Amino acid sequence: MYSRFGNIECARQVFDRMPERNEASWNNMISAYVKLGFHVDACGLFLEMWDRGFELNGYNVPSLLTAFSRSGSMFLEGLQIHSLVLKNGLVSNVFVGTSLLHFYGGYGLIFDARMLFEELPERNVVSWTSLMVNYADSGLFHEVINLYQKMRLEGVSCNQNTFTTVISSCGALDDEYLVNEVLVHVVKSGLQKDISVANSLISIFGSYSKVEVASYIFNNMDEHDTISWNSILSAFAHNYLSEESLRYFHLMRLNHGEVDENTLSIMLSACHSAENLKWGRGIHGLLLRLGLELDICISNTLLTMYFETAKYEEAEKLFDRMPLKDLISWNSMMAGYVSGGKCSDALRVLQELLRMRNLTNFVTFASALSACANAESLSEGITVHALAITSGLHENMVVGNALVTMYGKCGMTQESDKVFKHMSEKELVTWNALIGGYADNEEVDEVIKTFKSMREKGISPNHITLIHILGSCNNPHNLLNHGMPLHGHILITGCESDEYVRNSLISMYANCGDLDSSTSIFCALVNKTAATWNAMVAARSHHGQWEEALKLLVEMQRAEVGFDQFSLSEALSASANLAILEDGQHLHGLAIKLGFDSYHFVTNATMDMYGKCGELDHLLKLLPDPKTRSRLSWNILISAFARHGSFQKARETFHEMVAHGTKPDHVTFVSLLSSCSHGGLVQEGVDYFALMSADFGVTPAIEHCVCMVDLFGRSGRLREAEEFIKKMPVPPNDFVWRTLLSACKTHGQLELGKKAAENLLIANPSDDSAYVLYSNVCATSGRWQEVLGLRVTMEAENVRKKPAYSWLNVRNKISTFGAGDGSHVEWEKIHEKLMELRREIKEAGYVADTKCALHDTDEEQKEDNLWGHSERLALAYGLISTREGSTLRIFKNLRVCGDCHSVYKFVSRVVGREIVLRDMYRFHRFSGGECSCGDYW
Repeated sequence: MYSRFGNIECARQVFDRMPERNEASWNNMISAYVKLGFHVDACGLFLEMWDRGFELNGYNVPSLLTAFSRSGSMFLEGLQIHSLVLKNGLVSNVFVGTSLLHFYGGYGLIFDARMLFEELPERNVVSWTSLMVNYADSGLFHEVINLYQKMRLEGVSCNQNTFTTVISSCGALDDEYLVNEVLVHVVKSGLQKDISVANSLISIFGSYSKVEVASYIFNNMDEHDTISWNSILSAFAHNYLSEESLRYFHLMRLNHGEVDENTLSIMLSACHSAENLKWGRGIHGLLLRLGLELDICISNTLLTMYFETAKYEEAEKLFDRMPLKDLISWNSMMAGYVSGGKCSDALRVLQELLRMRNLTNFVTFASALSACANAESLSEGITVHALAITSGLHENMVVGNALVTMYGKCGMTQESDKVFKHMSEKELVTWNALIGGYADNEEVDEVIKTFKSMREKGISPNHITLIHILGSCNNPHNLLNHGMPLHGHILITGCESDEYVRNSLISMYANCGDLDSSTSIFCALVNKTAATWNAMVAARSHHGQWEEALKLLVEMQRAEVGFDQFSLSEALSASANLAILEDGQHLHGLAIKLGFDSYHFVTNATMDMYGKCGELDHLLKLLPDPKTRSRLSWNILISAFARHGSFQKARETFHEMVAHGTKPDHVTFVSLLSSCSHGGLVQEGVDYFALMSADFGVTPAIEHCVCMVDLFGRSGRLREAEEFIKKMPVPPNDFVWRTLLSACKTHGQLELGKKAAENLLIANPSDDSAYVLYSNVCATSGRWQEVLGLRVTMEAENVRKKPAYSWLNVRNKISTFGAGDGSHVEWEKIHEKLMELRREIKEAGYVADTKCALHDTDEEQKEDNLWGHSERLALAYGLISTREGSTLRIFKNLRVCGDCHSVYKFVSRVVGREIVLRDMYRFHRFSGGECSCGDYW
C-alpha cells in the first residue's frame, strides 16, 4: 500500500519491523524499489535475500531484470541473473523468459533477444509482443510485421499491446493496405473498442487523411481517455481541419474536463493560419490561466504558431520572456525566421547561440544553411559549413542534405555535387536536393543524368523528384526531349494522381510555350485545389495573359475555392502588369479582410502593384520600417522610383539600403542601372556597374549588361555601347542586340543598326523586333526601298510584328485600342475629340514630327497616320469618358513614340488635366505641358 503511493520509506520501515518475512515479503519490497526507480537498492535487497537462503523465483527475476533494463547501466548484473536463471532451470517460466527478452531489447541487443526467443520452450502473447516492441524500438518495423504474421500462423491470439505495436509499425512503414488488414483482425478479435487499440487506430487513420474513419472509431468508443481526445484532435489538426479541431476541443473540455500539455500543443498547431490566429491567442490565454506558460514544450509550440501566422514581434516577445530555453526554442526561432524569409535574423540567432556557447545539433545547422540558400548569402553559407565541420555535424545526413541544397540554391552546383559524393549515407531527400539544385540552375542535362543514376541505384522517385525535373524543362526543346517523355512515365506509374505533380505539369507545359496543354490538364481535373488554380493563374501570367489570369481568379472564387497568399500575390501581380489600380485596390482590401496582408509575399506584391499603377504614395504607406525591411521591399522601392523618373531618390534608396545592412543583389543593380539609364546618368551607371562585383560580390549577368548597353545607347554614345558589348563578361544575347538596335533607331545610326539587326536575327531568327526596329532606322534615314525589302522578308519568313495597343480603365471596364482601330462603340465621339485636340494643340504651337511616321507617304498622310496611334485613341476616349479635372491613366504595351509624347504634353496644358502614361519602360506624368521624364526616355 505504501509503495503504491510512492512512500518507500514507510514501506521499508514496515518491512524491517516484520518479525517474520517470507518469500512474498522480499519480492514485494524488491518490486516496490523497482517501481519507484531505486534500481541499486532493489539489487542490494536481492543480495540480502539471497544471503538469507531465499532462491530465485518467477516473481523476483522479472522485477530485477526490469530494474537492470531501466537503469541503462546494469547490463553485467543482468547477465549474472540470466546465468542464475539457467542454473536454476527457470528459463521455462514464460514470465522469466519474457523479462529476459525485455532486458536484452532494452540494451539494443535485438539479435540476442531473437535467439533467446527462439529457444524459449513456451511462448505466449506477452513473449511475442515483447520481441515486437524490441524490434519497433530499434526501428526494425518490417521485422515487427514478420513476427506478427508468424504469430498468427502459429495460432497465438493478439492482445491490445500487440495490436498497438503492430499498428504503429504499419504507420512507420507508411503501409495503408496493411493497416486495413490489421483493422480486420482487430475487429475479429473484438478489441476495436479497447481504448489503447482505438487510440492507435485513430492516430494512424488521421495520418493517412482518413478523418472519417478516425472519427467513426472515436465516436463508437465506449470510453475516452485524454489520449483518445488528443488523437482525434491531432487527426483534425494534421489534415488542416481547424474548425473541427476547435469543436472537438470544446467537447473535450465539456465532457472530459481534463486537458494536458499535449492537448494544448495540438490545438496550437491547428491554429497555424492567419484566420485561426484569434483561437491561438485564446489558447495562449488558457495556458496562462492553467499556469502552463512556463512549460518549455508548450512555449516552443507557441513560437511556431506565431511564426506560421507571421506575427514575428509576438514570437520575439514570447522568446524573450521565456525563463528557460532549450535547444528546440533556439531552433524554433531560426526555423521561424527562415520560413518568413528573414534569413539575416536567423543567422543572428545562430550567432547569439554560439556566443553563449550553448549546444547545437543537426537541426540548428540545417536551419542556418537554409537561411544561406541564395547567391547573396554564399559567404555566410560557407562559414556555416565550416562551423558544422568544427562541430562534427557535417557528416550528419540532414546537414549534408542542407549543404547540397544550399550550394545548389547559390548556383554552386559543382560544390553541391562534391558534398553529395562525400556523403556516406544518402536518402531520397539527398538525391532530390541535388536534382533540385541542377533544376534551379537550368542544367537540364545534369538533372536527367542524376535522375537516371538515382534509378540505377534502385531508388524510386517521389513527387518532389518529378516536380524538380518538370521544373527544369523551360523551353520547347526540353519539352520534346525530356518533359513529354517524363509525362509518359508519370502516366504509366500513376503519379499523375498526385496534386503537386499535376500542378507541375501545368507549369511545365506553360513554361515550354504550350499553354494549350496546360489548359487541357487543368480543365480535365474534377477536384481543383487552390494550388492547382494558382498554377494555372501563373501559367496565364507567364504568357502575358494577365486579364485571363484575373478572370481565372474570379472563376476560382465562384467555385468556392479559398484564396491563399499565393493566389492573392498572383492576382496582385497580374493587376500590376495590367496597371489596373481599381482591381489592385480591391485585391488589397480582400487581402486585409482574409488576414493575408501581413504575409511578406502579399505585402510586396501589393507594393509592387501600387508602384506599377503609378501610386507611389500608397506604396510608401505600406513600406516596412527600414530596420525590418526585406531586400525584396528595397528592390521594389528602387524600381518604383526608377519607373517614375525619380532617379535621385532611387540612388538615395540604394545607399540607405546598404547603410541599414541589407546586401543588394542582382535585382537591385538591374533597377539601379535602369534608373541611371533612363535618367541619363551615364557616369553614375558606369560607377555602379564597377562596384557591383568589387564591393558587393554580385557577378554581372546578362540583365546588367543590357542595362549598360541601354545606358550608353540612350545617351547617344553608341560606339561606347559597341565596345562594351565586345568586352562583356557574358556572351551577348538577343536582348543586348535589340537594345543596341533600338538606340540606333533613336539616333539614326544606319550602319551600326544593320549590324545589330543581323546579330539579333542570329540570336533569335523569329524575333519580329529585328525587322521592325531596323525598318524604323531605315525609314528615319529615308531608305524606303530597304524598308519595303524588309517587309517582304518578314512576310516570306512568316514573322508577325507585335501589335501596339493601349488601354485604360473607365467605370471598371477595360477599353483597349490598337493603331487605327475604329471598332469601338463610341468611335464617332472618339474621332470627333481627336480632331478637336488636333486643332487646339496646333493653335498652342504643336508641330508634328513626321519622322515618327514610318511609312513612305506625303507629309500630310504621315501626320494623319500619327493621329491613328493607339495612345492617342485611348487619350481621346479617356477625355470624353471621365470627369473634368480628374487624373487620366493610360497604358501602352510598347515604348511611346516621340510625337505622341509631344501631343500628350500639349494636351495636358490645353485641357488642364494631369495625364499619366505608362509604357513598357516607365511612367510619364504629364501636367501643364511638361513631362516628369524631362523628355529623356
